[in-house]
Amino acid sequence: MNYVRDQDDASIYLLINDLPTGGGGREYTLIFSEIGPEEGRMDTLRYVSSSTDSNDERRIGLNRYIKIGLMPYVTNTVAVRSMDIFYEAPETDVSDDDEEIEDPWNSWVFDVNVRSNLNGQSSETNFGFYTGLEAERTTHTWKIRARARGEIRRRTLDVSSGTLNINRDWGNYWQMAGYSLSDHSTIALFTSAQFNRTNNIALHAYVAPAFEYNFFPYNEFQERRFIVQYQLTPSYRRYYNTTVFGKDSELIMSHELSTRLRYDQRWGRIDIRVSGMNYFHDTAINRFEVNPSFNIRIMRGLSVSLSGRYRVINDQLSLEGAIDPDDPTNIISGGQRPTSFDYSISFGLSYTFGSIYNNIVNPRF
Repeated sequence: MNYVRDQDDASIYLLINDLPTGGGGREYTLIFSEIGPEEGRMDTLRYVSSSTDSNDERRIGLNRYIKIGLMPYVTNTVAVRSMDIFYEAPETDVSDDDEEIEDPWNSWVFDVNVRSNLNGQSSETNFGFYTGLEAERTTHTWKIRARARGEIRRRTLDVSSGTLNINRDWGNYWQMAGYSLSDHSTIALFTSAQFNRTNNIALHAYVAPAFEYNFFPYNEFQERRFIVQYQLTPSYRRYYNTTVFGKDSELIMSHELSTRLRYDQRWGRIDIRVSGMNYFHDTAINRFEVNPSFNIRIMRGLSVSLSGRYRVINDQLSLEGAIDPDDPTNIISGGQRPTSFDYSISFGLSYTFGSIYNNIVNPRF
C-alpha cells in the first residue's frame, strides 16, 4: 500500500472525521470508498479514543482501524497470499453483552485548568490570571455541559500625563441541558451569568429555552448536517456606567434564529452559518451574522478556499454614554466603540504537483 498525493491516483479514498465524546475523548469516523470507473465498495468504521489516551496511543489506535478497514479491499489482490489474521483474546471475560458497566461518576467528566502570564517593557506591564472549571455528562438521551471561567487582566501603562491602570477583568458561568426528542430534534435549556469590565457589563444573566432540528439524521452528523435552532432569551442586564440608552439596568427579552449547513465529502467542505437576533421591546435593536466557509477541490492538485464573516451590529446595549469613544485613553484601554457592522474575509488557492507518492518520512533537521 502506498499513500498518494492526489485522489485521482488512488484506488481507495479514506475520509476521516472526528467529534468530541462526552467523556472528553474523540470519536473518529473512517469512511473507505473504492475509486474507479464504476461506484465500488464503501465501508464505515468508528474508533473512539479515550480522554486519557496520549497522542501516540491515539495514533496507534487509529492506525489499527485503518488496517482493519483496508482488509476487504486486499482480498482481491495478490497481497492476500502473504497475509494472515490473528486475534488477541481479551484478558477479561466479555462474553456477557448484557452485563451492565458500573460507572461511579455516572458519565460525568470534569476539567480544571489554571494559567497565568506576565510580560512588559520599561513603560508597560501586563498581567493575567485565568481559571476555569468544566463539567460534562453525555448519554444517548441527555447532554449536559457547564463551565465557569474568569480572568484577571491588568495593564499598567506610563503615559505623559502619568500612570494609566487598565482593568479588563471578566467572568462567565454557562450551562446547557439538552434532551433528545428524536433522531432529528432536540430541546435544551441554557442558563448564563457573566460580567465584563471592558464591555461595561456588571451582570448579564439569562435563562433561555431552545429547540433544534436537524434535517439529516444525527448519525450522519460528521458527513452532513442542516440544522435550524430557535432560542428565546429573557435576560437581566446591569451596567457599570450609564449606557447610551440611558440605562443602568434593564430586564429585556430577545429571540434568535440560526441555521447551519455543512458537508464534509471527498470533494471538500462547505460550511455556512447564518443567524439573526432582535429584542422584543425594540426591533431596531438587532444583529445579523453570516459565516461562509468553503474548501473545494477544483481539479487534480488544485483547491480553493474561501471563508469570511459579516455582522450587522445594532445591539450594543452596554455602550457607555459618558465616554468619548475617540478619546485616546478609551482606545488604549480597549473599550467598546460604536459600529454598525464588522467583517473579515480570507481567500486562498493551493496547487500541488510533482511525485504522486508521499509516504516517505525523513526526520533529519
